[in-house]
Amino acid sequence: MGRLGRAGRFLASLLLFFAGACFAPKAAAAFRNVQGGMEAPAFRLTDVGGNEVSLDAYKKEKAVVLVFFAVWSSRSLEELKDVQKLLSGMGPLGLKAIAVNVEHEQMTEQDQRAVREKVAELKLTFPVVFDRGLETFREYGVVAVPSTAILGEGGQVRSAFNGYPTFAFAEMKEQVETLLGLKKTEETATAARKETAHKPNRVALLNYNLGRRLYRSGMADKAEPKLKTAAGADPEWAAPHILLGEIHLAKGKKDPKKLEEARKEFEAAVAAERGNAVARTGLARVYFKTGAVPDAEREAGEALKAAPSYPPALLLSAAVLARKGNLPEAEKRIRGALELSPRDAEAHALAGSVFEGAGELRKAAEMYRKAWQLGGE
Repeated sequence: MGRLGRAGRFLASLLLFFAGACFAPKAAAAFRNVQGGMEAPAFRLTDVGGNEVSLDAYKKEKAVVLVFFAVWSSRSLEELKDVQKLLSGMGPLGLKAIAVNVEHEQMTEQDQRAVREKVAELKLTFPVVFDRGLETFREYGVVAVPSTAILGEGGQVRSAFNGYPTFAFAEMKEQVETLLGLKKTEETATAARKETAHKPNRVALLNYNLGRRLYRSGMADKAEPKLKTAAGADPEWAAPHILLGEIHLAKGKKDPKKLEEARKEFEAAVAAERGNAVARTGLARVYFKTGAVPDAEREAGEALKAAPSYPPALLLSAAVLARKGNLPEAEKRIRGALELSPRDAEAHALAGSVFEGAGELRKAAEMYRKAWQLGGE
């Protein structure tokens, strides 16, 4: 696709930013389309040695670390080193790992060579695969690089995080030890109590997945009844409410009455999972769009308490701060979000919208220009 086509896509996303269309359910605010308790979407990708790697082949494994990374991300490289450390100690006990490279949408030979060289330099012994075209990246809805999912038996997402924060290694190690049965009984019970991701029932999950696929195919009206069925089948699961809220927000651009429906859906999601950063961000988005800035600020703050490195919440809070006139703090949060997604065209475009709204046209132009450049890669 040419530069104009890509620019059109991210500019269209920019127009939807305050309608909340880029926010959908995530596991621990790491993925747009994967909720904790769900089965991780399957993929078949080619590794750096030319061999096919299928996630389905890992379904019987007790613990799998799945990392989406890029060599331009220093945090990615730190995490890959740590995953290798874990494998060195617990690989013989059953731990597995897969790293999915999301370098660029179109990978040149030079890009692939750089990845292979980094794999050799880090002496990685687990599969490192290329996500050419970023299809898997989009299927999961990766929100930052790196983003990580810890999978249990059956490929079920047990926990997830983005950006590889300082506490991540300890939590990743604890989760893996629990899944492998290496902890004492009382320690395992404590770890189980800490796991807060809701595991949806089968009817809810089937209808949610169908609704999500319909929505991604541009059939939001057909997705709605499936998502409502999912929400009714498992009232304690936030994901269907969040996606319904997103659909209503998008429709609210033409029909303001839909914003009230969006608010109700996001409130239901928050009631189901109070610590769900995506639900909080969605509710904040409704408040921001309707001019209730203090309420938007409160919900954005709750989202960041749950997930301090969640880029959409950072950008939303920046928009709130900019509207209140606190541009220095707004810019700090924008930079924090872009540090997590330095090659994300949409994130730069959204940051540009915040600067534009604050009257900082030079900085807005800088962000839009970078978005244009990244969108054409």
